Amino acid sequence: MALSTVNSSNVVTNFQKAVRREYVRGGIYGQYIGSTEQAIIQSNKDLQKHSIPLIAKLTGNGVSGSDTLNGKEQPLSNYAFALTPTHYRQAVKITDEENEKSAFDLFSEARPSLMNWMMELKRDQISQAFGQVQASGTSYNYGDASGANLDTWNTNNQDRVLYGATKSNNTSGDHTTSLATIDTTNDKLTAARITLLKRMAMVASPLIRPVMLKGDDPWFTFFVDSYGFRDLQNDSTIIANRQYALPRAKDNPLFSSGDIVHDGVIIREVPDINKFIDGDGTGSAFDGVWGANSTSDSLLTGGNSSSRVGVGFFCGAQAVSFIRGKDAYFANAKEDDYGFQRGVAVAAKHAIGKTFYNNKQHGMITHFYSASVDS
Repeated sequence: MALSTVNSSNVVTNFQKAVRREYVRGGIYGQYIGSTEQAIIQSNKDLQKHSIPLIAKLTGNGVSGSDTLNGKEQPLSNYAFALTPTHYRQAVKITDEENEKSAFDLFSEARPSLMNWMMELKRDQISQAFGQVQASGTSYNYGDASGANLDTWNTNNQDRVLYGATKSNNTSGDHTTSLATIDTTNDKLTAARITLLKRMAMVASPLIRPVMLKGDDPWFTFFVDSYGFRDLQNDSTIIANRQYALPRAKDNPLFSSGDIVHDGVIIREVPDINKFIDGDGTGSAFDGVWGANSTSDSLLTGGNSSSRVGVGFFCGAQAVSFIRGKDAYFANAKEDDYGFQRGVAVAAKHAIGKTFYNNKQHGMITHFYSASVDS
């Protein structure tokens, strides 16, 4: 009896396709990435610089009855947000007996570490983008922004930033003073904060559009660090909801097991946000960049009495832009050291950034709250 086998070239080709799918849709943010204006993280494919347009909604009353429309047209306001993709790569080399294995075996051996590296990079770059600020048309990562940059961002986003429990904690044009109002008693994350954030999103100008599911079902998603999520879990209203409310979100494609759902908002814990504030000792590019390693206004000590401040990102549609110049792929290195060494690399070309139009973050509210670490 002759047994059929799969040609090695076909195996590698199918494997590359699977890697590309994981690159785009895998990871903690994967289900929020999409190519349409309804996605929280809008993805577009373009090898070079890519501009994402925004067409603002029309205002005015129009005309009715027999009134003449000619000469009463409204200008169509439009803005653009541009990103330029760049290459990101990582590789391993394999020697000795590994050198005797086939190309597919090398893919199999190296795949977990290399793909995890690429997925974690994308995840951390999305988190970094959530925290970005903009001043005078230039975007800065939170940890790289000067005090003046943060103050300018605060001024331009008064309807899109919440400090602690109340809007009055926000001192216009002074991010440092606003952070210092956040105390460990009154400014923890609660169900009431979720409802306030939703109201802010609904009245923001320009508005923050919810993600519409099944045509007319609006949803927001709130990404928070572990300690803010812990405090929200302990809120009496949330506890009651989980005990007595129907699981409305169980069929929601944006909802996953473990998320909290309240008032049309999905609250998702992103544990990796913690390292941006607290550091994790790995020495990575994201280690404590919003905390001890930030240029100014450390969230590790920015609250009242130098308390820790957590941060969450209350998102509607088009909050972050993900421009894919080239999706993730694997490549073999040419033989080295007289054929003794062989290498395999993972690479991708992309750009990820918070979407800004006219100096305003387009699709989200940034919420700073008290979030002490576990004692």
